[in-house]
Amino acid sequence: MSFIRQRYPVWTVVIFLSLCILWFDHTDQRRGFTCRAQLGINPPFSQCGTRNLLDFFMAMNGNGEGYLLLSGRLGCGEEAEVVNDILDFQYEKKGGNYALHLRKQNAVINRLLPQFREKDLIIEIKQLDQRRYLLSSNNRALLVCQPQ
Repeated sequence: MSFIRQRYPVWTVVIFLSLCILWFDHTDQRRGFTCRAQLGINPPFSQCGTRNLLDFFMAMNGNGEGYLLLSGRLGCGEEAEVVNDILDFQYEKKGGNYALHLRKQNAVINRLLPQFREKDLIIEIKQLDQRRYLLSSNNRALLVCQPQ
């Protein structure tokens, strides 16, 4: 430490450390986050009496914007409803959580994922192990997904 004090003035060390802290603090937001999961939908949406699987994909691009994609088929045979919907959002990191602001509502996603009916959500992303993340809101688990 005395070497640093002799070689550099205190104000340069303080500025350098401040810049390092700011850079590391914003690394999570710039890096982004993507994950995918399969959601099992039970009747009454399934007329076949079997469970339907929908693909869920969420991307937080690192620039404060992201989207949620839900795709698959509900039902069976000719009557099957094709689901292929996107929900755009803006986000901001607040502590260990992310504040999501949904740009517009989507009726299909609201019906299948009622947690996303709110225009503003607080989402917590918690790493369970190397391959799985838990997405939760208001201390309720939404889903477990794998990073892409």
